[in-house]
Amino acid sequence: MNTVKIDKYFKGMVAHRGLSGIETENTINAFVAAANRSYFGIECDVYATRDGRIVVSHDDTLLRLGLLNLYIPSFRYDELRKFSLIDRKTGNLSENICIPTLEEYLVICRTYKKNAFVELKDGLSTENVETVVVEIMRHKMEEKTTIISFDERYLAYLKKTHPSIDMMYLMDEVTEKGIEFCEKHQIGMDVHYDQVSEDLLKRAHLIGLKVAVWTVDDKMVAEKLIKMGVDFITSNILE
Repeated sequence: MNTVKIDKYFKGMVAHRGLSGIETENTINAFVAAANRSYFGIECDVYATRDGRIVVSHDDTLLRLGLLNLYIPSFRYDELRKFSLIDRKTGNLSENICIPTLEEYLVICRTYKKNAFVELKDGLSTENVETVVVEIMRHKMEEKTTIISFDERYLAYLKKTHPSIDMMYLMDEVTEKGIEFCEKHQIGMDVHYDQVSEDLLKRAHLIGLKVAVWTVDDKMVAEKLIKMGVDFITSNILE
């Protein structure tokens, strides 16, 4: 299995949770697979463990990927590391696949010169958010990282404390309130692809804001969005 190629002149493809259409999402395998291809960026999701480590996972438990209903924030990282995850290629648990850290993800992005898109998930404390930023800066990725979130509070806080870091506001549904939040804080928009419109793109681009869309796995839809003028497309399989 391989990626589906789209417009080679569009340079804004982002691998959703790594190359999750082929490898187990949000794992080293998925990130390296994406890094070895032409993606502009690689997206991931982060939670904090009980001992304050920042780990990569879309869900707050290991139930879907590890068949264990373990709540990630209630475990230390050294405990979580012992649990195997499912290999997407075989459908079986693999002792070679486990939950990675934000640090491991950032090392891959920096090594392969990819932009990082880091989604802050629910339940993070201010200290956790600061740890994310510290990791980004420690790996000298502050100019190549975009922090994204559905939670306005994280973004508003970061805009005050770390205004130089790029941010985008995730929206299931585009609302006037959401647009005004982005305009006020000069934060980009990361919206579900069926919510984007030419008017939204024009309004955002007029004041220098970028617009990303998620999650697009249909080639024809992606090419239509490219013609409309979106800046980034997040996909599981399109490249």
